[in-house]
Amino acid sequence: MAIEYGLEHPAERVYALLTDKTFLAERIEAVGEDPPAIKITKKGKKVNIELQRAARRDLPKVAAKVIGSVQKFTMEESWEPDGDGWSGSYLIQFGGVPGHVAADFELYPTDEGCVYSITHKPKVNMPIIGKTLEKILVSQVEDGCDAEIDYLVEALG
Repeated sequence: MAIEYGLEHPAERVYALLTDKTFLAERIEAVGEDPPAIKITKKGKKVNIELQRAARRDLPKVAAKVIGSVQKFTMEESWEPDGDGWSGSYLIQFGGVPGHVAADFELYPTDEGCVYSITHKPKVNMPIIGKTLEKILVSQVEDGCDAEIDYLVEALG
């Protein structure tokens, strides 16, 4: 299921922030995570972003036992031009969890500004509790996306 964020700002301005190392670090810390390690590489018009992140979140007991009180995760994200906007994907791998959350996204202009759309696809390879953990991880990722978009909107003014 896709989450869509309508933003009243040009797609170019949103893209510039979402691929800016300083902005990403500030946003991640503003939503309560530890300072991240960030590596951005550009090859032609493609941008790759690697993030090492750590978050402290209250999780349901079943998830807390597997994941722990500090969720450490790696996020690999790639952007490339797509028509009038950009599209890409990311993969979040959580330390200590045999699984991941993948996502496809797009950022495209509209008459009112732009839309940033993200579709998450979780996968946890654990018998019995795998599907439960998938739901919890997606919920945590989507809550994080909401907080990060709120910060983006504030930064855009």
